[in-house]
Amino acid sequence: MTEILTTISAWLAPTFVIISFLLKNIKQIRTINLIGCIFFVIYGILKGMLLPIIIPNGILACIQMFFLIKGERKTV
Repeated sequence: MTEILTTISAWLAPTFVIISFLLKNIKQIRTINLIGCIFFVIYGILKGMLLPIIIPNGILACIQMFFLIKGERKTV
């Protein structure tokens, strides 16, 4: 079961990150990218605590959540 989850997360993570590059709405970009980061973190955990994958994607997920919760402020 763990191997199936690892394979699924290994494919979903980059898929969501790639999709986020195709979007124009910043809220959608952040949301889709957040999902990709979460799948990367899951993948890193399932593959044996791969910290070079877990740490940067965990940080990116926190940044995306911060800006999604805070809301985007437009500057002129």
